[in-house]
Amino acid sequence: MRGSTLTIAKKELARFFANRVSAVVSIVLPGLLIFVMWTFMGDAMSTMFAPDETARPTVAVVNEPASIAGAAETAGIDIVPEAALPDAAQMRERIEAGEVRAFAVFPTDFDEAVAAYDPASGMPAPQVELYANSTDADSSHAATLFTALLDSYESSLSNRFDINAGGGTYELAEERDLASTIVVTIVPFMLIILLFTSVMSIAAESVAGEKERGTMATLLATPIRRRDIALGKLLAITLIGLLVAASSMIGIFASLPSMFGSAMVDLNVYGLVEYVEVALVIVSTTLVVVMLITIVSTLASSMKEASMYLTPVMILVMLVAVLGMFGGTQTDSWYYFIPLYNSVQCLNGILSFNFQPLNVVICIVTNLVVTGVGVLVLQRMFDSERLMFRR
Repeated sequence: MRGSTLTIAKKELARFFANRVSAVVSIVLPGLLIFVMWTFMGDAMSTMFAPDETARPTVAVVNEPASIAGAAETAGIDIVPEAALPDAAQMRERIEAGEVRAFAVFPTDFDEAVAAYDPASGMPAPQVELYANSTDADSSHAATLFTALLDSYESSLSNRFDINAGGGTYELAEERDLASTIVVTIVPFMLIILLFTSVMSIAAESVAGEKERGTMATLLATPIRRRDIALGKLLAITLIGLLVAASSMIGIFASLPSMFGSAMVDLNVYGLVEYVEVALVIVSTTLVVVMLITIVSTLASSMKEASMYLTPVMILVMLVAVLGMFGGTQTDSWYYFIPLYNSVQCLNGILSFNFQPLNVVICIVTNLVVTGVGVLVLQRMFDSERLMFRR
C-alpha cells in the first residue's frame, strides 16, 4: 500500500477522532443504544407480563362442588363462593380491582352429574365455564392454574393410562434450537441496518462534506494521486465501519438474554467457530457497505444531496435485510453471489447451525470481489474533473 494512501487514511481518522465526543457517539452509541433499549424493554415486559407469584390466586366460583374445594386448597387456589355470575363489565372491574382473578361456573349438582355421565351415550358432558382477563397477568395465571386443576380432576375420574410418566426426557429440541430461532430473527437484520445507518453519515461527511466545504478541491490539488486519496478515504471509513460493526454486534448479543430471558436465549450454545465465521461475514459485509455508501456520496456535491441519494439505497438495504429473515436459510449456492442478501443468509445459516461452508466461502469471496470492483470504480470517479468539481 502506498505511503500517500496511509497518509490520507491517517488524516481522515485524525479528523474523525479529533472530536472525541462525536467519535464515541458514532461508534459506541449504536451498540449501547440497542443494549440499553432492549434491556429496559426486557425488564419492562417481564414485569408487565409476569404474575405476582407471592399472592395466591383467588377464583370466584358459582355452585362450588365439594370435590373441587379440597383440590383447590391443595393447588394453592383460594375459592370465593359466588351466588350468581356477574355480567362481563362487573367481572372486569373486580379483576382489575384485584378482588378476584377469575370466575368459574359449575352446573348444579356437578359431582352427581359427573358420576352419572356415560361418554358412550352421546350426550353433552357437564360443562364448566371459566372467565378470565387474558390481558391481566394475574388473571391469566389464575385461569391457567384452575384449568390445570380441572384437568387433573377429570383425569383422576378415569385414569386408564399415563403420558410421559417414566421420568425420562421427552423433549427432542436441543437448547440451541430455541436460542438460534430467536437470534436469527433479530441479529442479521439489526446488524445490517445499524452498520448502514452509522456508516452513512460518516462516509457522506468524508466525501460530500469536503466537496461542499471546498476542502476537497484543495486536497485534489496536492501532488498525491487522486486514486490514493480515494483509497485512503475508503480505508479510514472502513476502519471506522468495523468499529461500528463490532460495537453493534456486542450490544445486540449482550442484550438478547435481557430482552427475551436468559432461559430462552443461552448464547453459550455458540462456540468460537460460530463467532469467527460471523466476524468474517461481518467484515466482508462492512467492506461492501462502506464501498457502496462512499460511491453514492462521491456522486453528491453536498451533504444534503448525499442524504437524498442515500435514502432510497437505505430503504433497499432494509428490504434486503427483511427478506433475508423469512423463508429459512437458502441452500442453493447462487443466492450467495448476491451482495448483502448473501450476508444475511450466511448469518442466518451460521446462527441457526444450518450453514454450508461452501456458501460461506462464496459469500465472503463475492463481497471481496464486489469491494474490489467498487474500489476501481471509486478511483475512476476521483479522476473525473467534472464529478469532483461539480457544484
